[in-house]
Amino acid sequence: MMEITRLGEDLYSFPIPLPRNPLKWLNCYVLKGQGSQRNLLVDTGFFLPECTAALDEGMARLGLKPEDTDVFLTHLHSDHAGNARYLQDKGCRILMGAADYAIISRPSQVRWTRSGQHAIDEGMPWDHMDRMRRTNSEVSVTSGDFDAVQFTDGDRFSCAGRGLECVLTPGHTPGHMCLYDPESKTMLLGDHVLFDISPNITFWIDVADPLGDYLNSLRALGRFDIQRALPGHRRQPEISVNERVEQLLEHHARRLQNTMEVLAEEPGLTAYDLAGKMRWRIHARSWEDFPPGQQYFALGETLSHLDHLILQGHVRRDDSGEHPRYYLI
Repeated sequence: MMEITRLGEDLYSFPIPLPRNPLKWLNCYVLKGQGSQRNLLVDTGFFLPECTAALDEGMARLGLKPEDTDVFLTHLHSDHAGNARYLQDKGCRILMGAADYAIISRPSQVRWTRSGQHAIDEGMPWDHMDRMRRTNSEVSVTSGDFDAVQFTDGDRFSCAGRGLECVLTPGHTPGHMCLYDPESKTMLLGDHVLFDISPNITFWIDVADPLGDYLNSLRALGRFDIQRALPGHRRQPEISVNERVEQLLEHHARRLQNTMEVLAEEPGLTAYDLAGKMRWRIHARSWEDFPPGQQYFALGETLSHLDHLILQGHVRRDDSGEHPRYYLI
């Protein structure tokens, strides 16, 4: 039987399994309303039988009726938003940040054609990209288009008797949003801060500096008094948000340094070849043994760090050949 954890007064969590995914599970959070108050459920899992079964069981055991339940999506990734249409069809109301909703509302094939072509332009072999795209979860495990009540940074709404503040935290996605409850000093973090893995920071078409956005968003959490931090994946924290923010800032400083060290040794690499020479925590014997999806994530991380270094004046990009090549300045 699923384990439901009571985290505080009317605050619960339950896991939604993420089959064949290294994240393993999603932490689904629930604020349970009393009497005529509406309930709030945060994030939904993939549109897969294992996920919908867990979602349905968790809602049933907590007594959540769809017509009385709002669903807040912290961001557009399908492990968080994949069941939005599924729940909307049951009668739930969907809430989401406006910036990510604008992206997720575009046809998925259009989004993936643009980002996939960018990866190929940066040196990823076409056959690797094709294999990754054919099994990509953004396309294959979502329940369809949905309508949403949209929010921007600083907006507030009431649910389950609590006044919640929307906190825009771009980086992991352009419109990622956290939710803050000032009364209980609780921050629902989505994927902005995770405590035993680092969130993926990748390139985004039309976003100049995703990594810079992320680093600024991390620092901006310092203005909140956070006594309870609720991450979207893995374990509950054993350290404070401020401590984890410092660790993440140091992690990206090391990755920026690693990027420059590789370019110092081998000037003129493509982003794809550079990614293959970076230090990654993955169980693979070599870059060639990375699954295509993991190569794509590594390439995206590399590009976000290159974009940041270019804007800082440490790296230049040469577009004169078939693929862009990168050099230290």
